[in-house]
Amino acid sequence: MENGENLGYAEGNNRGLLEGLKRGAELLLLLNNDTIVSPHLLSELAKAAQKHPSAGVFGPKIYFYDDPATIWYAGGSVDLKTGRCYHIGWGAPEGYNEIKETDYICGCALAVRAQVVEKVGLLSPEYFLIWEEIDWCYRIRRAGYKCLYVPKARIWHKVSASFPEGNRGPTWQYYYYRNKLLFHRRHTNRRWQKDDFLELARLVQLTFSAKADLRRKSRAALAGIRDYFFGRFGPNRS
Repeated sequence: MENGENLGYAEGNNRGLLEGLKRGAELLLLLNNDTIVSPHLLSELAKAAQKHPSAGVFGPKIYFYDDPATIWYAGGSVDLKTGRCYHIGWGAPEGYNEIKETDYICGCALAVRAQVVEKVGLLSPEYFLIWEEIDWCYRIRRAGYKCLYVPKARIWHKVSASFPEGNRGPTWQYYYYRNKLLFHRRHTNRRWQKDDFLELARLVQLTFSAKADLRRKSRAALAGIRDYFFGRFGPNRS
């Protein structure tokens, strides 16, 4: 499918989801293009879907591509104290071998039932990228479905290879900080805390850093926070 422009993770995948629904798929897989998958990825996800009818979303164990024995994701959670999302098992050499319910499935590789998409709706394009799959999983959980981590399904991820500046560069910083605020506004009762103001002060301080890389990242993060308060969502137009 050719969209003619970069629609972001959310709307780009929405086009594929709609096509899958049109073709009568029962289980739809979103998979990043910077991944290598195990031969049993699809069969293990389908097996989990058959065994756990109360679950609506399924995700594999994800390893670092450059360090293939080290875990990158074994479930996900959102810390209401810091406001950040984080990967369970990050950096572990092994373990996390039990199927379990988790807060969210990483959008790097996410399988969802067609009936869930039809009931809950598509990814929210306001996010464009980052936090959108977490928002979706929270909406799906609110509709009564579980998110399941499936460790026998495995992939290896190159981590943000699609970002022009690499992992956690300025593009990542902009969307992460902007969309974190949007997510909490929609799904939690979290309010700004002392740590948030300290982090904001740190970002402002880094805009004067002697290191150009730190200046670019901090300015991008501050631009994301600014655009959140001005209600500017979707792609970054600045």
